[in-house]
Amino acid sequence: MLPLQPNSFIDASKQGDNRLGLYVAVFLLVVIANVVGSIPGAWAMVELRSNEQPLPIYLVMALVFLSFVVALGTLWFCVQYIHKRSPFTMIVPSGQVNWKRVAASGGLWLGCSVAVELVTYLLFPDKYRLSLNWSEFLPSLIVGLLFIPFQTSFEELFFRGYLMQGIGSWNFWVGVTIPAILFGLAHSFNDEVEAAGSLGIAMIYYIGVGVFFGLLTVYDRSLELPLGVHAANNLYAFLVVGYPSSSIPTATIWMMNELNFPLMIGQWLLTLGLYLLLRKRLVK
Repeated sequence: MLPLQPNSFIDASKQGDNRLGLYVAVFLLVVIANVVGSIPGAWAMVELRSNEQPLPIYLVMALVFLSFVVALGTLWFCVQYIHKRSPFTMIVPSGQVNWKRVAASGGLWLGCSVAVELVTYLLFPDKYRLSLNWSEFLPSLIVGLLFIPFQTSFEELFFRGYLMQGIGSWNFWVGVTIPAILFGLAHSFNDEVEAAGSLGIAMIYYIGVGVFFGLLTVYDRSLELPLGVHAANNLYAFLVVGYPSSSIPTATIWMMNELNFPLMIGQWLLTLGLYLLLRKRLVK
């Protein structure tokens, strides 16, 4: 049973200055920082698609991820100096993060993803092709390990940390729901949504992921588990198994021949089931 209010994670926002006007101002500052930070990545994507000698994939990836570095830095600064509380309280109320727990959560999700992918491959081998290119993969591996944690940490801290704590301090379920919807809408501009041909199916996936991360956070009373899961999920998608029409170019080991959102949702649900089944035993 989910713990309802009072919830120590939601109440962490009360440690600082919690006025509504500050939340509106910081929200706008973070969005502006993200947009400004995305300019180099937007230029790189245009060059990749229009230039006969495109930029290397790993360089494009780095420039695209730069926006999340800028946005995360802005959010961190605002919580520290505008809300006047430790930014680490967006992860755990005490501010003392157990990074081993974050890593264990990510490792478990990665293992579950591999298991589900292996079953999918055995059932539908024709949906996969080997796409490994060492000259692109190795530098992409470095870029991914360096930058993807910034991307996923920003999304978790902004949606599940900052916004869910702030809105949830007013109304618990609205605090879970609104950030999940905003998380889905933030992904509605991704290229894969257009390729899927159905905004509705794509939003079911993205908003569903947002709801899961939100409920996992309030159940665990920390953001440690979602931080690990989100980072592992995106590293897997950017480096291990990719798909056509990805919003960010990838240099994966394997590539699916087509983007299939119903199959993706099914795989995600199976991975989720395995993760929840094993979490209490393997993530302390």
